[in-house]
Amino acid sequence: MKAHGLSFREVPFSRLIEESEELSTLRQEYANKPARERRQAADYQYHSSVAESIISQISPLYDDDNSPWPGEVMALAIDPTYAPAILTVGSYEYIYGRKDEAMIHFMSLTKLPEDTEDLAIIIDKAGDFLIENEDIENATKLYFTATTQYPQIALFHNSLSYCYGILGEIEKAVKEAKLAVELDPDNYLYLTDLGWSLVEAEKLDEAEIVLEKAVSLSPPDYELARNNLEELRRRKK
Repeated sequence: MKAHGLSFREVPFSRLIEESEELSTLRQEYANKPARERRQAADYQYHSSVAESIISQISPLYDDDNSPWPGEVMALAIDPTYAPAILTVGSYEYIYGRKDEAMIHFMSLTKLPEDTEDLAIIIDKAGDFLIENEDIENATKLYFTATTQYPQIALFHNSLSYCYGILGEIEKAVKEAKLAVELDPDNYLYLTDLGWSLVEAEKLDEAEIVLEKAVSLSPPDYELARNNLEELRRRKK
């Protein structure tokens, strides 16, 4: 979408918020409002945009020319701390080739209060996005910062362990996986990942104990822990 010659596809959000009259007015309008009111307005704008997108796909007659900017862009203009919009805008920045701008958005997530709604899930989605784009270096940076800012969230340690494993830094992978299990000792997913990290570190006896526990806690339809344990025992033979 374009407004007065500006396009989010071509121009980063940091410039839009300064040069777009509509967006800068929104930012100024909500700057002095209570945080809860800003969040409610951003949340409404963000989700109404999703609804409009669905309607536009269903009905070819739908016309959204009255909305000069994507809802996520307007939501972030309203509330610069609204995590879902930070994630979405950052993802689009990345897709449009502005990786540095994207990382500014993603890293800003790690500066939000820990009680921010769905924060762990949203940061992990940003990390998954980077991993899916084979940008392990930036994913590692994101998760490392997240473990520093929120050391009690096991998910971040486990995800950082995964990144270290891809990078071949096995001892670091084991360390982070152990931290995840210490924080959430009965999580079969974390136990499975720790067990395999120990296998890669050639600590097979320790890995066997961990994977046996992972198998005992896994639901019937989860086969990775069992497969990893079988592979471990094959290697031990």
